[in-house]
Amino acid sequence: MIPLPSSSVLPVSALAASFDEVTNSYKFYWFLAILEQVRETQTRIIPLDILLARMVASVWHPTNYFRLSFGKQDRLGSIAARLGEQAGLPMDIPRNRVITTALAHLSQLDDVGREILSLANFVPYRFLRPFFASTLRGARDWEVNRRIKTLAENAFHDSQTPCLYRFVNLPQPGIEIHPDWFSYLQQHLTILAGFCLWHLVNYLQKNNPNVPNIAGKLFEPQERDLRRARTFWNIVLDQVAHVTCIYSGQPLQKGDFSLDHFLPWRFVAHDLLWNLLPTSKTVNSSKSDNLPDAGLYFDPFAELQYQAVRVVVRTPQATRLLEDYVLLFKVSAIADLQTMAFSTFRNILYQSIAPQIQIAANMGFATGWRYAS
Repeated sequence: MIPLPSSSVLPVSALAASFDEVTNSYKFYWFLAILEQVRETQTRIIPLDILLARMVASVWHPTNYFRLSFGKQDRLGSIAARLGEQAGLPMDIPRNRVITTALAHLSQLDDVGREILSLANFVPYRFLRPFFASTLRGARDWEVNRRIKTLAENAFHDSQTPCLYRFVNLPQPGIEIHPDWFSYLQQHLTILAGFCLWHLVNYLQKNNPNVPNIAGKLFEPQERDLRRARTFWNIVLDQVAHVTCIYSGQPLQKGDFSLDHFLPWRFVAHDLLWNLLPTSKTVNSSKSDNLPDAGLYFDPFAELQYQAVRVVVRTPQATRLLEDYVLLFKVSAIADLQTMAFSTFRNILYQSIAPQIQIAANMGFATGWRYAS
């Protein structure tokens, strides 16, 4: 991990210490919200409501769409879920709409608004605690916030060890970033965000052991590029006389198929070819994010994958198209895929997919899906 950029005038070590021994995600999302606001508005005074809404929006897709766990002590995910239920928001709603909705509830101060606002009781203050670690040592918990607010105000005018921000009411509660810290944030936005996200990924990995691609599930899902997969399966469908959908038994034609993620994309968050197969649009829509009945469909899936690899390995595009399989099957050369026995291919594929099916089921993905024509 790259350390934070040093500064001759700022206590950067205190900022870095804010990410030590973190027991929930609040501090990560609080700091990311500050960085986003600095990048987008270039202003030093930021209303608390804006930062809290950004926090809820940032956790929306990791918790609601990708179903990551944030730990038993963490309330951010449950607040985001409550907001969705109250406002009737779909899980794939754009992030900016989550911000707008959260701000509306904060303005109304209804039940959800008050729950979001409750985050301000601790997060903004405890994030600054490392700046005053020695002064606050032994302080009773109920007096920490009041003391941090006073210390932050005093340190704001201290040229030797200025605090990151102080608390203001102009006209609504907010924070004012110190001018020197503001310049530091502007200069190092990318590095600071990367530092924070690295710690956040480690935190989430501890709460989601064995869940794949945590880093790919931190943000709103982007439009995916499946051109390589379509090229792969078009080659197969062009060269194999009779290929049928493993779910419906319907014949498949080159250029006229949909691509299905055997393990749902919302779980794996990748488009690796060994998890993709052709099917009809109707079947793909029916399957959605469900986990297929492995007892019924895994062997047909493995057989189709095996057949496809043996076709593509003989083409000029083999090096480009079979990279995912080389990595999964740990072969030294593409030619090894052509000579691999089906039983070996099937077992390696099963050992990779079967545990992930169980993990996905534990996360709440529906299991045992079968196609009903």
